[in-house]
Amino acid sequence: MAVLSVDPSFSVVVLNWNTLELLKKNLAALKAQSYSSLEVIVVDNGSTDGSVEYLNSEEFKSFGYKSVMLSENTGFARGMNEGLRVSSGNWLMPLNVDVFLAPDFFAKAAEKIKADPAVTMIGPLIYRYDRERGETEEVLCTYVVPTRFLSLATDLTEPFAEKFVFAPGGCAPLFMASELEKAAIPEELSASGKKEYYDERYFAYGEDIDLYLRLNAIGGKALSAPSLKCHHVHSGSQEGVRWYEKSGATITRLGSNALDTCLKNLRGFCCFKTFILLFLAPLGRSLYLLFKAPAKFFAPFITYALFFKRLSLTRKMRAYFANLKPQTKQL
Repeated sequence: MAVLSVDPSFSVVVLNWNTLELLKKNLAALKAQSYSSLEVIVVDNGSTDGSVEYLNSEEFKSFGYKSVMLSENTGFARGMNEGLRVSSGNWLMPLNVDVFLAPDFFAKAAEKIKADPAVTMIGPLIYRYDRERGETEEVLCTYVVPTRFLSLATDLTEPFAEKFVFAPGGCAPLFMASELEKAAIPEELSASGKKEYYDERYFAYGEDIDLYLRLNAIGGKALSAPSLKCHHVHSGSQEGVRWYEKSGATITRLGSNALDTCLKNLRGFCCFKTFILLFLAPLGRSLYLLFKAPAKFFAPFITYALFFKRLSLTRKMRAYFANLKPQTKQL
């Protein structure tokens, strides 16, 4: 494990897709940081709301930030990877566009890193940002824990306690770059032919817990640090829509991505019992959709087709990641 003996440098990747106003506020918060060793990279996922024009404007250029322009919406996983691959910091943050960091965020993070060089992941205390009221004192998320269905849930029982946890919240995590490299999917196994931190087959949904499981498998040490603060417009990019209100393609991915994550990362009886649960879940979703959104009734069944289509590559990844060590206890 790499140990930093000097002040860390941070690279922040912000992924934008038709969220210009949130992007401007996000970048303003980054510009206000008191810590100087900061690289900011904005990846635009083929926006059509004026974001492209803004990223080419003198206003944006005055920040001194970098931009990566994609011609279409490639999804969260690939979009973030495009930014992470060109990052130069020894700590990396894939930052949601609807998150606004406190001005001392990276200064406080640097203190935590120097205090315990063995830490490889850091997560902040996340407060709610209300579109009408602005910043609130309502704690929205601390750290995350895996659920039975291989999604992530936050623990709010002790929001102000600093502790070692499974993983940081997914909207503003910090990763030691060298550890992220170790847990990455190598070029020869990736769907894109490039090194992937988030599995790009996922497009969106579940790519975060998949990465966290890989980081834990190599002995990752995650710190929940409530002195690091930010505000999050929860589901700001999708206005808080429920799962059954999402597109049929998204409902399909929810199931297939979880199945891939299970087979790729879990071992022994834990893998077996979780896989059975996940394999049956689309049936329950279909019954629910029959009453809530009948037009999408068949979407969960396509989960199986997508899973089996990707199965060969998933099994190769399973064999590769089984050799990552030390292996931590599973769910």
